[in-house]
Amino acid sequence: MINKRIILTVSFGILVTILVYLGIQDSLNHPSLSRIPISANVAISRLASAFNMSENQIEKTPLYVYVKPDGSVYESNPESNDIGKNIGKTDPNNTGASHFAWEIKNMQNKKKYYVDAINGEIISNSS
Repeated sequence: MINKRIILTVSFGILVTILVYLGIQDSLNHPSLSRIPISANVAISRLASAFNMSENQIEKTPLYVYVKPDGSVYESNPESNDIGKNIGKTDPNNTGASHFAWEIKNMQNKKKYYVDAINGEIISNSS
């Protein structure tokens, strides 16, 4: 009787461990609600208000990119946050961390701005 209880208890523990492991692995494939990227339109409006620009000055189709602390810029995808090939360099960002961001170009002065895709903070710009 005791042997059956021990086997049942251990089996239940193993089953629960496997289910928790599979749940954690699956959660890595989906962004949490606090980490869903802001839209390109929101990034554009935050940049326009921060630098007092009209939205006509700003390119309407920003790129979603990954910016490293040293200023290396890589292409990315907002749906999956994949990091692709290196597409350029910017000034080192002002946070010292890596960011997924929107690269927005000012059409008048050809400057590029990088707006963090999570909190909308302007993390870097380049000439």
